[in-house]
Amino acid sequence: MQAQGFIQSVGCDVNEFWTESNALGEKNDMDQNLAYMLTMKQKSEGKVLFTKHQLAEYGSKVDLFKGVDTWFKRIKRYGEKQGVIVEHYIISSGLKEMIEGTKVADDFEKIYATSFYYNDNDVAVWPAQVVNYTNKTQFLFRIEKGVLDINDPGVNDSFDPSEIRVPFRNMIYIGDSDTDIPCMKLITVNGGYSIAVYDPETKDKNKAYKMMREKRIKFFAPADYSEGTELDKIVKAIIDRICANEKLENLFYKQQKEQIDNDKEQGEEKRNKVEAILKLKNSFSYAATHIAVENLNKIAAWTADEREELFKIASENSQVFGVLNDNDIKAFFRMLIDQSKSLSENAKKLKL
Repeated sequence: MQAQGFIQSVGCDVNEFWTESNALGEKNDMDQNLAYMLTMKQKSEGKVLFTKHQLAEYGSKVDLFKGVDTWFKRIKRYGEKQGVIVEHYIISSGLKEMIEGTKVADDFEKIYATSFYYNDNDVAVWPAQVVNYTNKTQFLFRIEKGVLDINDPGVNDSFDPSEIRVPFRNMIYIGDSDTDIPCMKLITVNGGYSIAVYDPETKDKNKAYKMMREKRIKFFAPADYSEGTELDKIVKAIIDRICANEKLENLFYKQQKEQIDNDKEQGEEKRNKVEAILKLKNSFSYAATHIAVENLNKIAAWTADEREELFKIASENSQVFGVLNDNDIKAFFRMLIDQSKSLSENAKKLKL
């Protein structure tokens, strides 16, 4: 963004500006963003106003990629048709003040970007926020949890998966620079969708290939945001997939809640009985059967229905039936028979 007006206004060559800025950072063990912010401030002294308003003016002249001006509203409408709420955020190492000057600034829920602190005369005097490689990821967690205020420590709170506002699996991250890589990786490994965009004029895909090779991204496309382009089709296909997937996720959380409520109703003792019975039912080895019976022996009392279920397992599971005469197995089922007032058909099959 700085190269589309600001650098020229202070009488600098674009390449020379960035060479000087990067050298300043390296020489002083300085964050590269802080280095470019200081370089901007120093180069503007005595030449141009370095105010929030002026930076927004430079931002208003930034050339956007083709289709960007209609992208956000168009994708939101597509999401609405599919039953999906689409939100857009910017996480940028560029200047927030310049981004806020662009004609698409109002299309974002929130803009997270490097910014200055301004004095009463609107002049930039100190860095207020620096967004670089790895701290970009904190804003993904803020979006995930719905804790959007950059000073809200609630982003560190633990959230139940069912309470997450925007799960990573429902995020699409579009980026084109090295500073995007940590975010892309975070989104990708958590089931989301990272897309690398490349210059549609040069068609240089080398960086995208590298990201794909290193499993940072799932897709790449030319940075053309027009309707019907490859990027447009990829994002809409992802929205379709998210819509279908969330129906299953909602069903999962509903049934999980039912299971938790059932556990509370049953209590720990009943739940332990059910799990112990299941282990016997699913035992298909000599060792597993003996371990299962050892656990069953730790339970003092059994209801008539529970005893009948155990008799049924012993008569139908060939592994259990085959070791009924082992001392521990025989003693357990003899005890169940002794507790029974009358023997069912399944109990009689055991011949103990």
